[in-house]
Amino acid sequence: MFNKSKSKDRKKKARISRKRELVKAISLLIVVAAALRILVIFPCRIPDDSMRRGLYSGDFLLTSSFSYKTSEPKPGDIVVFDHPFRDGEKLARRVIAKGGQTVEIVGKMVYVDNQPLADFPDVLHSDYRILPADFSNRDYYPPQKIPSGHIYVLGDNRDESEDSRNFGFIDLQKVQGKGLFVYFSWAPDPNAPRMESPYIIPAIQIAFYNLFHFPSRIRWGRFFASS
Repeated sequence: MFNKSKSKDRKKKARISRKRELVKAISLLIVVAAALRILVIFPCRIPDDSMRRGLYSGDFLLTSSFSYKTSEPKPGDIVVFDHPFRDGEKLARRVIAKGGQTVEIVGKMVYVDNQPLADFPDVLHSDYRILPADFSNRDYYPPQKIPSGHIYVLGDNRDESEDSRNFGFIDLQKVQGKGLFVYFSWAPDPNAPRMESPYIIPAIQIAFYNLFHFPSRIRWGRFFASS
């Protein structure tokens, strides 16, 4: 009887020990995941086509916040930053110039420090018209020197982008990280049901609609596309 009791106690302790180890392992995974999320990488959903052809509306961009811990963004980088005027909204745009440099746009041509800037491979001009400076700052932007601690950003889809031509220079304190690559892409669907009051029925409709259209809305070719 005594030996049986000791055996039961050992088995009970072993089960408790395994549970504790499992809890520790799960807790460690949660901590590591949270640390990666806060300190290293985080996702960013692209809401529009301002960066088309490099990034498309519905792309999910993996972003590194660690990239700028010891250095500043450089021209050509795609950065994710807080919208200067809309709380909670994040944008992804390409860095054109940094603090101390002068940027100017003349008839769609971008100049940095009085030198024409060669277009990046993904730059798109969808409108052949050149709008006069009195009408819009899209194609003409007066020479501006970028203050220290700021950057000037443009969307690759130059004629259909909200960027520094609209909201000015970006404070480096607003920059969240550097865009790395697309890890998922979900094509927008204008026919998809929208979330509206009352929310329960639309939520069910959206769930079933997305489940049914899941294969056609995933853009497999966009996976791991670099930014």
